[in-house]
Amino acid sequence: MTVRNSRLVLLLAIILVFLAGEVAVATENYCKDHESWKEWEALVEKYPNDLDVRALHALRIGLCVKVERGNVTVEQATLIFERAREAIISKKKAETGKSEKLEL
Repeated sequence: MTVRNSRLVLLLAIILVFLAGEVAVATENYCKDHESWKEWEALVEKYPNDLDVRALHALRIGLCVKVERGNVTVEQATLIFERAREAIISKKKAETGKSEKLEL
């Protein structure tokens, strides 16, 4: 993995940590938070070829639709999103080949 790719992976991990604050409080419904949507749109624009960012963005969109329909609760959606985010962070750690713990 190149230095540039390693930096992108680390940057993505930091961004994901920052965005994790969005889901830290399970009772808050960020689906209606316009600022968090702007942040996601900026991430997708900044990293247009990062399929992990796109996957989390798409998952967020889908979960918000399900919350609005009443198919899942905010708490369930939060748990689903958090599990996906953690899986991506684990994948990114493995891709970098680093054994040290990332600040997540």
